[in-house]
Amino acid sequence: MKVKELLGIKGLECFSITSDQTLLDAAKQMAECNIGALLVIDRGSLVGIVTERDIVKTAASERQQCKEVRIKEAMTTNLLVVKPGDDLDYVMAVMIQNNIRHLPVIEESGLMGMLSMRDVVKVLVKNLAAENQYLKDLIGGKLGEIGG
Repeated sequence: MKVKELLGIKGLECFSITSDQTLLDAAKQMAECNIGALLVIDRGSLVGIVTERDIVKTAASERQQCKEVRIKEAMTTNLLVVKPGDDLDYVMAVMIQNNIRHLPVIEESGLMGMLSMRDVVKVLVKNLAAENQYLKDLIGGKLGEIGG
């Protein structure tokens, strides 16, 4: 399955925040929306991503409180992205190799959406379950021959 097919199923909605807001603002929005990452958009352009991990790292450092830290101080700016035509196996490999759980989807015209590890795993598990059932039916003789 391709990224664009998964986005068609899950929808294109993604959540964002600006870099001048605080990590506390991000934490509140993530909790309210039940999500683990926000895209950072400034003046209509994707400039980074802020995740639960970024918030936890800042809170654990005890140098500053999350209500004092601006997103731009904690966000990831060296973004890995995927394209609509990429295969989900590739997306999963990128996430695993880089120990990340969220990937923006970019096309020539700009931001298209965002995928989470959960989105990808859900589809891959569903496909494996269907394939497993097909093989069980095949082995068990439940699949009849056509024209026979």
